[in-house]
Amino acid sequence: MPISLPTGAALPSPGALAGLLFLVFAPLHFFLPQTASIALSGVTLALIGGAYIGFAANAREARVFWVEMMTAMGFGLVAVLGIWVHWIFLPLGLALHAGWDILHHRPGFGAPVPKWYIPFCVIFDLMAAGFLLLLYGVVPLFS
Repeated sequence: MPISLPTGAALPSPGALAGLLFLVFAPLHFFLPQTASIALSGVTLALIGGAYIGFAANAREARVFWVEMMTAMGFGLVAVLGIWVHWIFLPLGLALHAGWDILHHRPGFGAPVPKWYIPFCVIFDLMAAGFLLLLYGVVPLFS
């Protein structure tokens, strides 16, 4: 289902957009040294988690605001751990973020999130997490 814009133009489906973003994200890693690739993945996770800071700003309750803010900060912390401690935190953080997105699919859970964002982010998060596991671990593409 395409996303309708106010002008009447339509964007591809959230899944197609996630796939396109992944096709930009993944190849970059093959042109970077492993340390830079891990840093890029950490920044990506922090930015993805940081989206919930914006959603928190739309929260109607202080409790929801703080839950979203603390969760966004938690994803930032996981990103730092992935950069400074071990890369495994990065795919773990992406998978946890997909779960956090899925929770927002339930009516009344958390801050208001655009409906297109949930499938977009879940698909990208899981593709990126799997890619990073292959890139760094299961079939290490870096020597």
